[in-house]
Amino acid sequence: MLWGCSLGVIFYSIAVLVHVATMGTIGVRCMFGTRIEEEIPGDYQWEGARPERGDELLAIDHQKISGNVYSGYSDYIRAMRGLRGRIGDTIEVKWWRGPGSLVQSGRATVQYPPGRTYFWSLIWFLQELLVFGIGARVFWRRPRDESARLFFALCIVTVGAFMGGYHWTEIVFLPPLIYLFALFALFVPVVNLNFYLVFPRRNPILARHSGRVLRWLYGVAIGYLGLLWGSMSLTGMWSRERDPRAIVAFEVVRNLSLFYIGLAAALFLVCVVCLVYSYQHARSKAEQNQVRWILPAAIVSSLLIAYVLIQAWNDPATLGRDNAAWPLFGVSILFTMAHAFSITRYKLMQVEEITNRGMVYFLSCLAVGLIYSGMLLVGGKLIGDRLFAPRSTSMGAILAAISVVVVLTLFEVARGRFQRAIDRRFFREKYKLDEAMNKMRMAVGSLVDRATLGHRLLEAASEVLRLEWGALYLLEGSGTPYRLTACHGPAPDEHDLAADHPLIGRLHETPTVRLSHATAETGGADPVSDSLIALGGEAAAALGSDGRIAGLLVLGPKRSGMPYEDEEMAFLGAMGSVATLVLHSADIQETLEALNQELRDKVEKIAEQQRRILILQEQLRDRAGREAAANDEPGGHHRSPVEPVPPGVFEAIKGSGPAVRRMIAMARKVAASPSAVLIRGESGTGKELLAAAIHRASPRSARPFVQVHCAALSQGLLESELFGHVKGAFTGADRDRIGRFEQADGGTLFLDEIGDINLEVQTKLLRVLQEMAFERVGSSQSIRVDVRIIAATHQDIEALIRDGRFREDLYYRLNVIPMWTPPLRERREDIFELAVYFLHQHAQRTGKTVSHLDPEAVEALAAHDWPGNIRELENVIERAVVLADGPAVTVDDLPAEIRRDPRRGTRPRLPAPVTSGPRGRRARRAAMPARSWSPPAETALAPIPNEFDADERQQLLDALAEAGGNKSIAARLMGLPRSTFFSKLKKAGLLDGPTEAS
Repeated sequence: MLWGCSLGVIFYSIAVLVHVATMGTIGVRCMFGTRIEEEIPGDYQWEGARPERGDELLAIDHQKISGNVYSGYSDYIRAMRGLRGRIGDTIEVKWWRGPGSLVQSGRATVQYPPGRTYFWSLIWFLQELLVFGIGARVFWRRPRDESARLFFALCIVTVGAFMGGYHWTEIVFLPPLIYLFALFALFVPVVNLNFYLVFPRRNPILARHSGRVLRWLYGVAIGYLGLLWGSMSLTGMWSRERDPRAIVAFEVVRNLSLFYIGLAAALFLVCVVCLVYSYQHARSKAEQNQVRWILPAAIVSSLLIAYVLIQAWNDPATLGRDNAAWPLFGVSILFTMAHAFSITRYKLMQVEEITNRGMVYFLSCLAVGLIYSGMLLVGGKLIGDRLFAPRSTSMGAILAAISVVVVLTLFEVARGRFQRAIDRRFFREKYKLDEAMNKMRMAVGSLVDRATLGHRLLEAASEVLRLEWGALYLLEGSGTPYRLTACHGPAPDEHDLAADHPLIGRLHETPTVRLSHATAETGGADPVSDSLIALGGEAAAALGSDGRIAGLLVLGPKRSGMPYEDEEMAFLGAMGSVATLVLHSADIQETLEALNQELRDKVEKIAEQQRRILILQEQLRDRAGREAAANDEPGGHHRSPVEPVPPGVFEAIKGSGPAVRRMIAMARKVAASPSAVLIRGESGTGKELLAAAIHRASPRSARPFVQVHCAALSQGLLESELFGHVKGAFTGADRDRIGRFEQADGGTLFLDEIGDINLEVQTKLLRVLQEMAFERVGSSQSIRVDVRIIAATHQDIEALIRDGRFREDLYYRLNVIPMWTPPLRERREDIFELAVYFLHQHAQRTGKTVSHLDPEAVEALAAHDWPGNIRELENVIERAVVLADGPAVTVDDLPAEIRRDPRRGTRPRLPAPVTSGPRGRRARRAAMPARSWSPPAETALAPIPNEFDADERQQLLDALAEAGGNKSIAARLMGLPRSTFFSKLKKAGLLDGPTEAS
């Protein structure tokens, strides 16, 4: 049906142009009456006087014109219709200025209308045929698409309405043409609104009430058309019969025409609203680009249409003059350009490219070749004429030859440049692919990691395809999901894709997946398309080989909003193949780097631990030796443990690992400041010790350091404990009491477990922090203090704030300088040092001679996770010292949960410390310089006493050999008192004289 209508509107337009070009006219134009509305142009031939604008016609040739406005206009139409076929005849015309004025007459020659009267309509018709042809092509390719069908229908009615409307004062003489014009004019705003209700996707109102909206829209137009056609028919019939009712019918036609102009303007404003809504609620960049150029054209056109309506309201006759035609012509031009730009650049309704790129490339190359050949012919002709001129000299011939070479060279250079420019324009992907491959080659050469390679891969794809967004998912290991490795633009919501994801399943079948815009608009047709839409992408490419997908590239919409073409999908396939090799190379390099770094870390850790263990064990041996020597001195007595010398400011914090070093370095900086400090960490990590160290290192070290354990006090007593109370403030307050804030005046107040105080105390504490003033409980006298606050907690303060159990403003007052005490599981390198420290401390306190740890015990301590942190470690060591039977703490002295720690079998073992016994001596021999000593021959060959064990004798010999013959050092190496060691030497027959025994 539409194809028949399209042929009909073309024939109608041609008929209008033919009628206008062949009609007979004398240059007189009237609209809705007998008054002349325009001056008669000078190119019309008149004899004598000619009527002027505003004169009333009385007769044209033999046709008298009634003085009544409506019946007179019918007479005017019949008179002008009678001029057809009388070209060249001279007729008489009569007119006057109005009743009471003189009747004037003149003679006019009937002639064809000047070409200028229909020249612009012919130009517009030709350019409108361009959009008409594109609409026909769209409808031909997608006949079942609603928007394509409506766009083609809009092209049909628009062409018919403009061709009839631009010449309505001429075609009013021919009833078939004016009746069809009324049809086209009535349906232009209706079809236009229907198109914008479905373009670029269905409006929600039309989607919910489709039948009702269309019935009202087209029902009103059809009813209005029937009423208008009926009134026009009655007007013509009654005018011929001179029936007075023709006046009423004519008035109805006039009012219907003017009213529908206003109705069409209202429908046009609704179209603009629909365009604005479609632009703001576009689901993709493509939809937004389709409306992007039509919307400004509609807004500008609304101003031109408003101008026409204002002119028509003031003077309805202006609808037939040029001052009303040019705005409508501008509206048509604007919409033509907007639709053409949207179609050709952004593919209106996602139709395929109208022109074939291969054909355009061929024609462009052909044009360049013809221009090049023409320039060669012209240049050759000029040079030939110069060369073979009758008076040509040898110098002229040389110059002509040089000119030939220069011209050929320049033309060849120009041709090459034009050819390269054409190649770059039509085969942009080829050049961009070369650029992308160069970037990937540089990335492989620099041996970067997978994430960096992924970013460069996405950058290359973005430059080639001009993307807005892209993401790269890679498979990190067997059985793991595909994880987001790199992204160009905002990160997608899904960071992991399971192996059974529909998109990955489709990529196992085909290397690339492309989302068609038709599928995106309907949705729900394919789970693969739905999953790709959920990711925000429009295309995907697999990275892998041999049926295994190592990753996938998900690409979002292009900046132009256009769908992905076949050449671009082929580019993605090629890039995916190359990227697979690049990423595999990066995986190998990354694995080698990780193994190398792990090996270096283990070597450094082992060396550091060996050094520290040797230093600490040597200190323990020296201490044990000094104590043994003091006990064995003649007349000596066993000394009671000496009180330790007070350590330095931060020496009380044991540990030398990186976590402790960072904490101490931070504490040194914090100590000099009076700002509040919030220490956070798990229970048993040394928060109180750190707070005390900060105080001792601060300028307030000479003033009090007052501690308050907030969790140990009831909430009722905490306020009195902090701020004090006066006598009689509450039951039991028999005297005044100074609070902790007053006690800490000038010094530091440490509030432990600050997260356990109630909201009422928090409010009062906040006031103290803000004003450094408070009142005792039961008193109204304000007391000012100068106190530095250090708070500590093991709780999640942020969670307490969200639950409404901790004031957020108090948190920010306390959290001026946040510090963290690391848990013991994150500082395993300090476990041995802390264990030795606690071992020495509790050995002194208990008076036992436990001096070192057995290697198996060290391994068990290092393997445990210590949920109770340092406090748990201290308790374990204290228990082990109490249970130890000898000079060493063995694994049997440790609690069962530490002995049975499942991680001991898999955790790397710490180097064994130097201990006594054969194994310890072998370790010491590996770490100590060798000494040249051997037992005397007679001692080595002496018979072994029966009561002495041979293995124990060999241990004594090993200790002497290790100590270079020094029996005091050998006794310390074995962990024995000197007297006991000499006694064993004597029993083993290794004492070489009485002097040694002394």
